[in-house]
Amino acid sequence: MADEATNWLARLSEHCRGIIELAGVAVRSREEHEAEPAKSMLRSALKIHRDAIAAALPEDFPASRIGDLTRHIHFCDYGDWLDMITVDVPDILAKAEVYAQNMPTNVIGEIGDFIHARFRPRLELAVQAPATDFHALILTCCVDLATHFKGKSKANDDSDGEIGRVFNLNNPVLVVPNELQTETQKNRQRGAMLLLQGWRAFLRNPHAHEVQPTDREYMVHALMLMSFIARIIDSSKPAAPDPPNPPPAL
Repeated sequence: MADEATNWLARLSEHCRGIIELAGVAVRSREEHEAEPAKSMLRSALKIHRDAIAAALPEDFPASRIGDLTRHIHFCDYGDWLDMITVDVPDILAKAEVYAQNMPTNVIGEIGDFIHARFRPRLELAVQAPATDFHALILTCCVDLATHFKGKSKANDDSDGEIGRVFNLNNPVLVVPNELQTETQKNRQRGAMLLLQGWRAFLRNPHAHEVQPTDREYMVHALMLMSFIARIIDSSKPAAPDPPNPPPAL
């Protein structure tokens, strides 16, 4: 899959090409497009592409002819169409190509799109090392996931007992569904508890106690599982407090 720089340049090029094509049609049909109704429609179509280009340009993009392009679209006469085709858009494209070449490479590829933001920086650093320590990466992310759980729930630790207390059905600290009324809602709540306890037993504890044999595929699956659990923690909400007891009748 193309990296972020390639995708960015492709999106920008699409809108630059749109401006060149529209302006080219206007040049070839000059008499028709100099009439105000057609010019107004052309101007609106050009603005759509110009706005998309402006939105795609980052703050540190070098000075370009985006301002000149805006002015030429505003006046939208024959000379403006020629300037768009021969000067404005080529200037933006040339600088975009250089900028894309200097953008950092997405070393983790499309995997990063599915890894939780908490783990992504650690993954990027790990895969840039000459020899990635998959065991250490998994363990580090396990510790971070435990920290996330404790921070969200205010739990004392990430033990099975605390996980069970936080996600229990009768008096939960955090709830995954909005309420615990239906069987489906209760199953999701119980499933969240079991997923965390299973992650702790299968990944966190074994990697904390001794070096586990891992490879890239195992690491990706482990981080995907932890990313899913992290999303569950993200979406969970503090349980609503029990309503106060009504005052005794007089």
